[in-house]
Amino acid sequence: MTTIFSYVVDHDYGASPNPDSGICTLVHCKFQRRGSKKRNIVELAKVGDWVVGTGGHSKESSGPGTLLYIMRVDEKLPFHQYLSDKRFSNRTDCVDCGEGNRFALISQHYFYFGKNALNVSAFPKQLAKDLEKRGPGHRRDYPAEQLSELVKWLEKNYEIGQHGNPCGSASTTIQPRLRAKCPN
Repeated sequence: MTTIFSYVVDHDYGASPNPDSGICTLVHCKFQRRGSKKRNIVELAKVGDWVVGTGGHSKESSGPGTLLYIMRVDEKLPFHQYLSDKRFSNRTDCVDCGEGNRFALISQHYFYFGKNALNVSAFPKQLAKDLEKRGPGHRRDYPAEQLSELVKWLEKNYEIGQHGNPCGSASTTIQPRLRAKCPN
């Protein structure tokens, strides 16, 4: 059964999540810190699950009520394997900070909006309901059939990939790439 994990992205500098070069990774965020007994998203997520990051109140985030990114977990690697995998050697998140990372989540099917985060209230009402997580931790009670419709809606309206720069970066904003509408 597919699970969707939703959490608040308090600060978005482009490292966690990292939407670089056609791959989105989640490594240095939402994992079990040393000494903690509570498992978190990076430990719990399985291949095929989805992770949703909504905006937080920080000026380095996209703000409450926004969808910063959504990614399907296509691969889950042990952290030491992620560090030694040549595919990821040039990524800013491919570094061991001694924080107790155990896994890396990898996606090639993602929508990252960053500074161009989508306002959740603009989604069809049935898709917006219960999507946004507020406060610390994560939730995973978004219905699977609702997730399927949300992904279809995103795929219909946006290309897969990066649609904006990270919220905490000084870079100019990337314009969202809307799906081309075919003539009827």
